[in-house]
Amino acid sequence: METEKDYLYQVAIRDWVENSLGTEIMVPVYGPKNEYEYDIYIQSVLIPEEVVQSEMKNDTYNAGSLEPGITVYGSWENDEKLYQHWNNDKGLEPFVIKREFNDLAEDYIEIVEEFRLLFNLYYNSQKKEYIDLAGGNISVVKVAENGSVTVHKRYLKTYLALKEKVLVIHVDSRCVGISREEKIKEDCVSYHDGTATLYNLNMGQLHTFSQNLNYSILYAKKIIRGCDLRDCNVWPYNEEKSYVEFIIGVDDDGKEIRYTCNPKNLDNYFGANPSAPHYLTPVYFDAAVLGKYYSKPEIYKVEDGIIRCGTLWALYIDNTRDGYVSAYLGDLGRNLPNEAEQYYWRGFNRAIEGHLSRTKIQRNFMSIASDSETSDFIFKRKYVDVNSKFTKKFGWPLFLPLTEYDLYNFEIIRIPINNSVAEMDMLVLSLVKVLIDSLNEKEIIKQLNGEYVKLVGSISKIEAWLNEKEIEGASKHIKYLRKLQELRSSGTGHRKGKGYQKISRALDIQKENYAETFTRLLESATSFLELIERNFDNLI
Repeated sequence: METEKDYLYQVAIRDWVENSLGTEIMVPVYGPKNEYEYDIYIQSVLIPEEVVQSEMKNDTYNAGSLEPGITVYGSWENDEKLYQHWNNDKGLEPFVIKREFNDLAEDYIEIVEEFRLLFNLYYNSQKKEYIDLAGGNISVVKVAENGSVTVHKRYLKTYLALKEKVLVIHVDSRCVGISREEKIKEDCVSYHDGTATLYNLNMGQLHTFSQNLNYSILYAKKIIRGCDLRDCNVWPYNEEKSYVEFIIGVDDDGKEIRYTCNPKNLDNYFGANPSAPHYLTPVYFDAAVLGKYYSKPEIYKVEDGIIRCGTLWALYIDNTRDGYVSAYLGDLGRNLPNEAEQYYWRGFNRAIEGHLSRTKIQRNFMSIASDSETSDFIFKRKYVDVNSKFTKKFGWPLFLPLTEYDLYNFEIIRIPINNSVAEMDMLVLSLVKVLIDSLNEKEIIKQLNGEYVKLVGSISKIEAWLNEKEIEGASKHIKYLRKLQELRSSGTGHRKGKGYQKISRALDIQKENYAETFTRLLESATSFLELIERNFDNLI
């Protein structure tokens, strides 16, 4: 338990400055620090290595105001005016910039532009974070509500290495005694390790009208240096890419055979490494490997035969098999952007009796354009195709375009990969939004000739239209749409009660068969689209 004396001598803060400051993953570089019961404020500045020795001769924050400006040298009559980027001739540069507007607009904190552009950081205004999207959504800089700023150590050290400068972190920590029973005499504690850490602690008594209070003030400096250029992970120093070994089969004793995915070490059709596995060796993974990519449709797109991460990277896969996906060994090394992404895939790697799909073989080895044979991609392809043809023929879309906030419902539709009730509920909800909630009710009503007392919901309206046009077999598809709607309402819209049990029996939904059930729902959805497509002329 911290005593009054320990508190006034700021034992915890001194220990943090000596042993922990600068070692954190997120290094504090600006603003208040609330982790201790002290009034702590942090500032920082970049300086050249050659001025470190003089900088560490005192405990004051010597940066002053760092902003573009003009320095005047000499007398006013015979002077020299020099514009400087940061208005100093010592090579000092800021890392954090406090923008102030004299109460005419709200002040805010900005990170120096060069740092942001070097790593191409995206600013998330909701979280007040600068994020490295290309590096795996790493939060590089965080700005807290109280204005404190922390920066990821790896990026900070890389920046310092490239700039050939060091960061001086200045800490101002103050406290007033908790009790006044023990009077602490004036005292001073100094520390300097000779290279990177300096602090001075001054203690005394604060005299007020009614009482005397013990207090202490700590001024500290910490030098943070950059990493070795070879470790900075910026071109051209990042050319050495690491590669993971994947399971590619089993030997005669049943032991797993693993091999690197480094394309330079693999056999190919041009005679390289003839004793090594071929670049096109299939590697198999549990289908759950796709969960990460389906869960973030704003970043990743899982399409027929390929995963895309914006335009940053893409990996060709075979995702038309039930229960597993595959990718070529060489593609895993060439196309996955980093070791972390490779290790993610390695966690789902399996030694199984897998086979490439007919679609994959025709596309890759026979140069035949081939459509996927799985129900999810068949449905998506048919949905887009029918709606496009319908719009051209009728002048209006049968299914309204999904907004940017709803588009993910179409993109994530898939055969369940986790075979869980939670995943099933989510997929049913998305299918209903795409297939039923998106029906163009306004235009469908315009096609009706009969008088109807009450038509509630998109299903009733399209049912009336199909009946008026005497579309053969329409009733079967309307029954399907109603069952799908009921499954959504009883399963995800409300607590699962008797209604859900009833519709589950009707659709033969049981534990462990969600993939099979949703496959049937997709096949029925595709059949409904085909009904519309066959009857374009009858619907006019």
